[in-house]
Amino acid sequence: MTKEKKTRLTRVGIFYDGNYFWHVSTFYYQHHERRSRLSVGGLHRFLRYQIAQLEATQPELCKIVDAHYFRGRLSASEAAKAAGDVLFYERLFDDVLNAEGVTQHHLPLSRAGKGKKKEKGVDVLFALEAYERAIHEDFDVVVLIAADGDYIPLVKKLHALGIRVMVLGWDLEHEGEAKREPTTTYTSFELMEEATYPVMMNELIDSRAYRSDPIINGLFVSKSGADDRLRDTKGRPYQPPMAHTRSSNEPLEEQGNGDEVSTDEEGVKLAGEPLPELTMTVQESLPSPEVKVIGRIELPDFQEHLDRASEPLPDIKEGYVNALKAGFGFIDVGIGENAFFHYKSLAGITFSDLSVGDRVELELDRNEKGQLIAKNVTLPFD
Repeated sequence: MTKEKKTRLTRVGIFYDGNYFWHVSTFYYQHHERRSRLSVGGLHRFLRYQIAQLEATQPELCKIVDAHYFRGRLSASEAAKAAGDVLFYERLFDDVLNAEGVTQHHLPLSRAGKGKKKEKGVDVLFALEAYERAIHEDFDVVVLIAADGDYIPLVKKLHALGIRVMVLGWDLEHEGEAKREPTTTYTSFELMEEATYPVMMNELIDSRAYRSDPIINGLFVSKSGADDRLRDTKGRPYQPPMAHTRSSNEPLEEQGNGDEVSTDEEGVKLAGEPLPELTMTVQESLPSPEVKVIGRIELPDFQEHLDRASEPLPDIKEGYVNALKAGFGFIDVGIGENAFFHYKSLAGITFSDLSVGDRVELELDRNEKGQLIAKNVTLPFD
């Protein structure tokens, strides 16, 4: 019995919200210093190591036995009329998913107001398929690459079956076209709280502690071509980054300095033998036919950041909420410059407690770009 327990496989099922995954991948390709798309193969490898550590087993015993990708898709006639060879690039990405054994599920995009196309029914299909597969495939761990709080009932149902659930989340932000309000992507805090293993991916990716980590660098499509290889550490077991959830009062890890990192070079530093290629270079140049990140990030001069960040902060402890968006907002503090805040900036209240016009108490600070931000935002007792 002891031997059977030690050699038992940990069966993993992965379920992608394709719209969300493509949006995140596009952010890293267009707006992040890495300038590279996410690698499906590298992500699967990361998951095997991460789950092995959390489940107290070996990566070799963590097997991805099922993976599914859900998205809306244009019809052939509509895609043929679209700009940018949409059909060609969709087929390239299909090849990437097929090479990694990911089953694809497509629903037609429905027409919304002003002629725009939107997904309809994808989240329902996602949840039903994940639950049905979990029952029949006997998963030990289900990984959800999704952001919507609507998946919380699915997580609870999976827990009722005795299945652990890992949620990969990203909190991303960049400047919008108007440069007045940032474009943001947040994963539902409630969804992360419900998960067995919540993992904030943006914190791991941007942490200086893991800049040379071959598994973290392997999350991105290699820029150097097919000769690059991911390498394990030699002579000692690899220790993957620990799964990490968010705390409302916990700051994010400090980002790196922007130097390009070659997977192969970092692997050589750590020493080790080459592993089979896990990425497909065609993924790097894929445009987004369905999901576009609006805006273009512009980095102001670094000295300008330093000058602005060194300015003394006004002695202001309260303000009025003048705008609320999806998970973030702005506070008028009476100096002609609004203070930005998001749901992780709140103290003792939830985002749903706030309304435009509310008087709030706060602490002011500036981020690394010199932008005014509010921390510990709360409603006064009086």
